Amino acid sequence: MGKLLISYQPHDPLAKAFQLQLQRRSADNWDYPAVEFHEQLTDLPATGRKQREQKRQAQRLIKQARQILIVISRDTWQSEWVDWEIATAIRYDKQLLAAKLDAANIVPLALIGADPQWIDPFDPLALSQRHI
Repeated sequence: MGKLLISYQPHDPLAKAFQLQLQRRSADNWDYPAVEFHEQLTDLPATGRKQREQKRQAQRLIKQARQILIVISRDTWQSEWVDWEIATAIRYDKQLLAAKLDAANIVPLALIGADPQWIDPFDPLALSQRHI
């Protein structure tokens, strides 16, 4: 079984708490997928010479993962980087998962047509192998 790549915003306290919770659950539960975390770069535009290396690293992580979980918070839903990550996951035919942390009415534009599997971030079993 491949790993689950979790893309989150480390500067958002709720997203950071969710990341720590997922890390603990993955370590403590045999039926959780192996996880790897990728910090979203919401404060930079997605294009430019400086961003090439970040894109290469993110693309490598996405290629290696079986599933991608996009953690959506107030800081990430309008991010060019998040839209790029979603488009890259779709291009590599990865299973796309999404979790909204703090606002039910916000969605990155790239997710609108992507038909992700929505995860309840407050359900401890939502990412267990029995559910996804």
